[in-house]
Amino acid sequence: MKFASTVKRKPVILCVEDESDLLRDTAEELSEAGYTPLLASNGHEALEQLRTIRPDLILCDISMRGIDGFGLLRAVQGMAPDYAGIPFVFLTALSDPREVVEGKRLGADDYLVKPIDYDLLLATIQARLRQVTRIHTAQRASMAHIDADMLVARFGLTQTEARVAVALTENKQPAQIAAEFDISRTTVTFHLKNIFGKTGATRQAELVALLLRSAVADAP
Repeated sequence: MKFASTVKRKPVILCVEDESDLLRDTAEELSEAGYTPLLASNGHEALEQLRTIRPDLILCDISMRGIDGFGLLRAVQGMAPDYAGIPFVFLTALSDPREVVEGKRLGADDYLVKPIDYDLLLATIQARLRQVTRIHTAQRASMAHIDADMLVARFGLTQTEARVAVALTENKQPAQIAAEFDISRTTVTFHLKNIFGKTGATRQAELVALLLRSAVADAP
């Protein structure tokens, strides 16, 4: 398997969009900004692409025939563990808050509403990739298992919430956590909501970065 995140290589962005004109325009904007766009017109094509390359970020429409955006996100989460850290940004023509809630529950990192503001799109991609770099830096710096008791003391988490938080820093997705802890996805979602509230984080990537920074700060 080839990996996109290599030194001195342009970041690879997987664009999944069933509107051909929008897909082409987005690819052109990404290319001009210094990224390598990888294109898929539906969820099935995206999964085929993902079998041969690990992109640095996935930009995906929600409303598609066959495998929609939510379905693709679930599929990516069920792939090899190293895919769990890929930022996933949804594109949507709708502003229904239920879509936002569902996406966040599944682990989406961000939302962009169509018609696309390309300046905002590029800024979002840059911010997400920068956040991944910070997370990897913190992981290398900590070089150790994050102590659940530290999270309890620092953020006021319960022991179960702390265990869920530790699992997130290990690149485990909600479905994996539910299976490992023998609890339902709904219970995992409940704990995540509490963790976000107590830490002040709003997205999973932001939460992981915060937890890793805390571990480094508390390291002897």
